[in-house]
Amino acid sequence: MHVLLRITTPLRIPTKNAIFNHRFLRSEPESYAKLIEIYTHDRALHQGKKLHALLTTNGYVRFNLIASNLVALYTCCGQLSLARKLFDKIPQTSVRRWIALIGTCARCGFYDHALAVFSEMQTLHGQKPDNVFVIPSVLKACGHVCDRVYGEQVHCLILKCSFEIDAFVSSGLIVMYSKCGKVEDARKVFDGMVMKDLVALNAVVSGYAQQGLPNEALDLVEKMKLMGVNPNVVTWNALISGFAQKCDRVMVSEIFRLMIEDGIEPDVVSWTSVISGFVQNFRNDEAFDMFKQMLHHGFCPTSATISALLPACATAARVSEVNRAVPEIVISEFDDEWEICNGSQQSEGEETDSKPYR
Repeated sequence: MHVLLRITTPLRIPTKNAIFNHRFLRSEPESYAKLIEIYTHDRALHQGKKLHALLTTNGYVRFNLIASNLVALYTCCGQLSLARKLFDKIPQTSVRRWIALIGTCARCGFYDHALAVFSEMQTLHGQKPDNVFVIPSVLKACGHVCDRVYGEQVHCLILKCSFEIDAFVSSGLIVMYSKCGKVEDARKVFDGMVMKDLVALNAVVSGYAQQGLPNEALDLVEKMKLMGVNPNVVTWNALISGFAQKCDRVMVSEIFRLMIEDGIEPDVVSWTSVISGFVQNFRNDEAFDMFKQMLHHGFCPTSATISALLPACATAARVSEVNRAVPEIVISEFDDEWEICNGSQQSEGEETDSKPYR
């Protein structure tokens, strides 16, 4: 039986001594692999390197599971050259190494690298994605770099391998097409799903909203409700964002009403979506009106709210209003921008008391 790695301590990372203490960790590959996963989650590169040295000494680094997890650790910590060096030492017959590298690259934001490795897997080594789990990572990377052409090639491969029946793959296709601006293709994938779920619905709704088609998104939500797929707060916030970007205050209010009627309370993301939409369309007065309403309803602005509102801070009075409403810990994330706002208004001779918290 394996010893649990975290049992009585609140610390996520075991101490340096615990790594070499067999009372904490037995000499079994699965236990070491689990410890590497913990280090990967916490971006603990220093501890990971020490453990790698130990595993090299005792020979466990030759286990594919151990090596693949180390690849994931180094990739997640941005050490791509170290990850690749270790990756090349893993036997080429191991599918796990490809999944580890591609998945971690996509998860940690190295999207171009993920696509390059996937292409290498297909061309240089002649390996097809026999494992369906690698496909969502590839689709995620395609969406983030907006590579529609490559995404379509992956879609063809999915059909060839009969992976389209997998719900995660279908949802990945929907998100990819939506991010690439091909919401009509995303809708086709959605309509072709045998079992439509909320994740897929939210992906299509977000795609419609981002493309300025909130009415189509609302129609789909109403249709899916009749089929038993009820929207959640993510769905409603996507609709709010879509109508806010169109500066349609009437429909924004209507979505808020429908949301509450559906038993879901608006959250700070709901209000921030409205503020962001108005600011993007230079409707600063309306953005601040929504900001006041958000405060009136008892919501504390987040850093995302302030980021959305910053471009609308054209007067000292508004800067002061935001400063009074927002905790210093949130404002501190925008020190440079806030100094510019304060300085520009003071240079114009306006009276300001914009730093009551500072």
